[in-house]
Amino acid sequence: MDSKDLLLKLTDRYPEWITLVNTIDVREKPDVRKLDNNGRTVFYNGAFMDSCSPDAQQFYLAQQILHLQLNHFSRGDGKKPAVWKKATDTIVNSMLRDDGFELPPGELATSFVDSLSAEDMYFELIANGDEGEEEIPVPVPNGKHKKSDPQTAGDHKGGQDRSIDEWGVAKAVAGLKDMLEPSLQLDFDWFPGTKIRDGVLGYEFLSYPVARSEVLIDTSGSVDLEQLRAFIRAVKALLRDSLLCVGCFDMKFYGFHEIHSEQDIEELELKGGGGTDFNVAVNAFTGDAENQIIFTDGYAEMPERRCDAIWIVYGSPSIHPNGGRVIYLNESEEDMTVETNFLIT
Repeated sequence: MDSKDLLLKLTDRYPEWITLVNTIDVREKPDVRKLDNNGRTVFYNGAFMDSCSPDAQQFYLAQQILHLQLNHFSRGDGKKPAVWKKATDTIVNSMLRDDGFELPPGELATSFVDSLSAEDMYFELIANGDEGEEEIPVPVPNGKHKKSDPQTAGDHKGGQDRSIDEWGVAKAVAGLKDMLEPSLQLDFDWFPGTKIRDGVLGYEFLSYPVARSEVLIDTSGSVDLEQLRAFIRAVKALLRDSLLCVGCFDMKFYGFHEIHSEQDIEELELKGGGGTDFNVAVNAFTGDAENQIIFTDGYAEMPERRCDAIWIVYGSPSIHPNGGRVIYLNESEEDMTVETNFLIT
């Protein structure tokens, strides 16, 4: 396979790819099934590519370039590699098909690409129990947070033995459903464009709105970490199209961490164990989030500063924050109820 000649032909067809093509490396790697990439380098199986027609070779290289442009490698962090590859290949294949490429045998596409993102396709495959054709190892970028040891009361002054009921978490998420705000922030992806080439409508890399949601978790007591992760997991599922940022606080704030995947949830370090200062919590919100959520037992003085957050209270106190709305998770042996208070201040 002559990769330089193929890249030249692709940039003739797509001049907007010249900058990217000049920065990528294309290398042969025998243990790759067909083609793959690590976010910077395209790897190909030489024997496979040599068995393909020139048009198919051009298709497969274009496929990888689109994967790089759409940042599919880092977006797949924490997802099942085989399923993510199938999802992203299907989306990219559909784009190339709609732009005039003929799909090689065995390559999948969808007629609904205009309305689906790669994440949508991935979750659709997961929901249908699809495990992908083959587990293909994909390196995970460094820099993830280390998983913390279980947090127990007494690590810091003021720690108390308390737990969160599992059904309360489910009810909390149900209570959130109708309270979340639309987004004004932007992200980018490929969408049907305005230019027609050879009778085919092309795609453009355009912006689209995406919500930012910030969740603060009160870790001042001996909370059940698995239940906290279950809560985060459920909120992420509810806000699947939102940028979810989660942070912990007790007497201080431990920073926000973006949650993109199940692995991010598992590796989130849930710090804390001291007393509770809600002034620290409301001051931690960045002001850029459409959705602000505080998950707490409510055992502390309310802050003076107004904060239009949703407070989820799993303890027994009745709280009266300045602004915002409150969901109470009332414990009983057989049932859980959720009450929503709209506070006017």
